[in-house]
Amino acid sequence: AFGMTTLGVRASPKPTYHIDEVHGMADLPSLWGRADFILCAVPLLESTRGMVGSEAFSAMKPSAVLIDVSRGGVVDEAALLAALDGGRIKGAALDVFALEPLPPAHPLWGYENVIVTPHCSSVYDGWDVKSARMFAENLARYRRGEPLANVVDPGRGY
Repeated sequence: AFGMTTLGVRASPKPTYHIDEVHGMADLPSLWGRADFILCAVPLLESTRGMVGSEAFSAMKPSAVLIDVSRGGVVDEAALLAALDGGRIKGAALDVFALEPLPPAHPLWGYENVIVTPHCSSVYDGWDVKSARMFAENLARYRRGEPLANVVDPGRGY
């Protein structure tokens, strides 16, 4: 879209629709500096806690914008504040925080180059109907003794 090259990182890399390059997690350090916009959309696991920290911010372009719709704790907020204060990134759009709701006195409220949203990135027109349909379909599957859709795998953490 818009003539962009899209880079993706997956735990199990495989070709993905609309993604030009798909990489494994081990490649992430070499990718930070290639991105103009970084969308963080991962579960909070021990392996992702603090994933976007000082090293990541140091590797990013000064023109990079971080968009975080993952879980609070994936982005190291102290490192983010240092990156914003040091001009190491252009800005951020943040939907999740280590402490929610974001306290009124939190420094992130004071940045003109930071957009704060109330953990609502998954809300879209019709999400409530889609959720009800998914529940009804899973209830029908359960009653028929069939495998459920969209099941959380506790072993993976999501």
